Amino acid sequence: MRIAVQMDPIDSMVVERDTSLALMAEAQARGHEIWWFTPNELFFEGGVVQARARRVSVRLARPHYEAHEEAIREAGAFDVILIRQDPPFDMGYVSNTYLLERVPAATLVLNRPQGIRNIPEKLSTLRFPDLIPPTFVGRDLDALEAFAKRFDAVVLKPAFLAGGEGVIKARAREPDFRWRATKFMEEAGREPIIAQEFLPGVKDGDKRVFVLGGEAIGAVMRLPQGDDFRANLHAGGRAVKTDLDARDREIAAAVAPLLAEESILFAGLDVIAGRLTEINVTSPTLVRELARFGGADIPKLFWDRVEALRK
Repeated sequence: MRIAVQMDPIDSMVVERDTSLALMAEAQARGHEIWWFTPNELFFEGGVVQARARRVSVRLARPHYEAHEEAIREAGAFDVILIRQDPPFDMGYVSNTYLLERVPAATLVLNRPQGIRNIPEKLSTLRFPDLIPPTFVGRDLDALEAFAKRFDAVVLKPAFLAGGEGVIKARAREPDFRWRATKFMEEAGREPIIAQEFLPGVKDGDKRVFVLGGEAIGAVMRLPQGDDFRANLHAGGRAVKTDLDARDREIAAAVAPLLAEESILFAGLDVIAGRLTEINVTSPTLVRELARFGGADIPKLFWDRVEALRK
């Protein structure tokens, strides 16, 4: 198969832990041809979606790629296109999914562009009120303050960023709460903000549950470091080995019908103290850590599924 990966620039990869690189390497090992392009290199012209793409060979060590050729190719010339660029999930990201929907149906685009639009990673959890922490979404300062007063502390989150970026902890009883919340809203522009009860259990970890084809197949725990309550690796968190438990499987089973409905093959669920906090469908990560801890070989299982879909 000829496979293209839409992603952030290949030189920006964190070679030691990049999931996209692992997916590319496994596909290459199976004899498939590997191309990549950035979202900015995808365009519609003359009734056809095209991309300025580069054919590469990859490896899981530095130097991690070798470039072979660059060409403008019709997106329909690829058998599979993986959507793997990181958020922010802004209008640039959304607009790109509309272009990818114009790719001929013979090309398998994963995860499905419409599904990515329909499952914004933080807001989509609102479909599962019994699984998530107490949550506020909006921009009304008085309503936000009233919500926050119900708890010892809350976390404020931008709705469409990732990796723990912009997430802060606040207490309504503190005299500067309204000022901090106002500044937070200003930085969010016109977007709503998310507030959730702070879960002290985050000290024991933020679990990433991997879901492939609707089935929970493994998990990695991320632990916050130092005084930072955020466990995201981008924020300095540390990945450690863990196992799936009954609650993880319950959450995955509850979310699976939504993933199936939206044709999401591969997703990552974030779970803190038994509560669902995110459904990651853009570019789920941490599969390299899972493999290092002796867990499932997700790239292998992923391409087994994709090859079966292409038959």
